[in-house]
Amino acid sequence: MPAPTVRKQKPRGFKYRHALRHGHEKIQKMMILVTGGTGYIGSHAVVELMAAGRKVFLIDNLCNSKASVLDRIERIAGRRPAFAQIDVRDRAGLRQLFSQHRFEAVIHFAGLKAVGESVQKPLEYYDNNVSGSVTLFECMAEAGVRTMVFSSSATVYGEPASVPIREDFPLSASNPYGRSKLMIEGVLRDAARSDPAWRIALLRYFNPVGAHSS
Repeated sequence: MPAPTVRKQKPRGFKYRHALRHGHEKIQKMMILVTGGTGYIGSHAVVELMAAGRKVFLIDNLCNSKASVLDRIERIAGRRPAFAQIDVRDRAGLRQLFSQHRFEAVIHFAGLKAVGESVQKPLEYYDNNVSGSVTLFECMAEAGVRTMVFSSSATVYGEPASVPIREDFPLSASNPYGRSKLMIEGVLRDAARSDPAWRIALLRYFNPVGAHSS
């Protein structure tokens, strides 16, 4: 009589742990896209993201920053972030980027940022900030990426009746730069209303100052 075949049983919970492990690896391979990543605020955010162990990919058209910022990020973070010189108005470039990489979220810092200059060059600000943002959002939607942190501005409050300004104060920008930010916020609100899959955070801050401790 042949000996009975002994079939090894995988421990209970194996499938769950296996799926969890591979799911975790999948998440870790995904990246955060940072637009305007070589700018002042963007580069500091990148350093913090990398310190937290996140994989990041930076894009910037370098109109207000330098590629040498990447060297400084590498010195501080210990590794060099992925980078491509892409303007957010470049639809073809963005589409290629989203087709080559899988992003879990986008942090959108890219944009012109001087109040005085915006009064002198309003069309340039609306083209760069508003049109560029819409192009980015459309490319995100095409790629199925709907998690967005938008770098807005406290200028969307205009001239507040009192200080400190609360988040629920009326919105009323008083210059083209502020209006461009307000327009982008409106675009994102409408996108979220039309598709609940969008997850959006708006950051409204005043002029940031300071430097990395290094």
